Amino acid sequence: MPTLAQIAEVVGGEVDGDGSIEITHACEITSGSAGGITFLADPKYDRHLDSSPASAIILKAGADSHGKPAIRVANPIRAFAEALAFLYPEVPRLPGVHSSATLGRNVQLGREVCIGPCAVIGDEVAIGEGSIIEAGVSVGRGTTIGRRVQLHPNVVIYDGMCLGDEVIIHSGTVIGSDGYGYVTEEDVHHKIPQVGRAVIGNQVEIGANSAVDRGTIGDTIIGDGTKIDNLVHIAHNVKIGRGCLFAGMVGIAGSTTIGDFVTLAGQVGVADHVTIGDRVVVAAKAGVRQSIPAGRFYAGDPAVEHQKWLRQYGAIKQLPELTRRLRKLEASLARLENVPQKEGD
Repeated sequence: MPTLAQIAEVVGGEVDGDGSIEITHACEITSGSAGGITFLADPKYDRHLDSSPASAIILKAGADSHGKPAIRVANPIRAFAEALAFLYPEVPRLPGVHSSATLGRNVQLGREVCIGPCAVIGDEVAIGEGSIIEAGVSVGRGTTIGRRVQLHPNVVIYDGMCLGDEVIIHSGTVIGSDGYGYVTEEDVHHKIPQVGRAVIGNQVEIGANSAVDRGTIGDTIIGDGTKIDNLVHIAHNVKIGRGCLFAGMVGIAGSTTIGDFVTLAGQVGVADHVTIGDRVVVAAKAGVRQSIPAGRFYAGDPAVEHQKWLRQYGAIKQLPELTRRLRKLEASLARLENVPQKEGD
């Protein structure tokens, strides 16, 4: 078992206390058992340290370890992620093609590619070295997949898509499904053929049961380093920049352009043909109906700047009291109006 000192070396931290203790597992600050290591990033959890069963903790320099052996680092969350990767290494996959997999004509496989059971690889697909195609994955004809890509079970990649290097796509996600395009004439909805691609950049991760539609003409693009949660829908011809973070149940309508390092919290909806600038943050359940300049923080539906939304929400919370006061004033006015007038007034 690794020692605390060995983990400190891996995460680039400084040991405070007994570095020889063995670490057997990672745990939450309120659970676990002897041999566990946890972390403290938010001071509000400091009260749990005295009763925590963990044997060691990763925390910031200067924070109180409550007498526990510790690793002190600049960023406890990042260090804990590195510790997790060290304590729980991925099980290596043996390269090769499973006997139940189906490969089409002119498929190009790089070195040490792993093709799992019942995977279907279409004609003229190219898969880069070290990529893992797990059980039940379907990769359409003419698709290009980069190096060290991992497609989890039952991912579907339609024909002609392009995935960069080190992409991770989780189970049930579909890349390249048809965009929602119809033209209505005399109450009949006629399908518009979707002939573009979905292009996924390097180091993109897409959660389970999400959908990225292909472009109608041209491409739907997801930029390098963007991380997308489960149950997210990216419509046709959307352009997403680098390093974006989209939480669960985000929906982005067609032909919207999103800049670099944009954060969309859970259940945000974005209308079609709008532009969201770089480093915008949109709060949960907001409805973006118009373009947002770079660097803004928006909330609400329709989405407005966060400070404005706070004022609006504060006013809404006062409505019951304002209504009560208005009714009281109306009753007082009615009583005044019913007072008999004195003669000569």
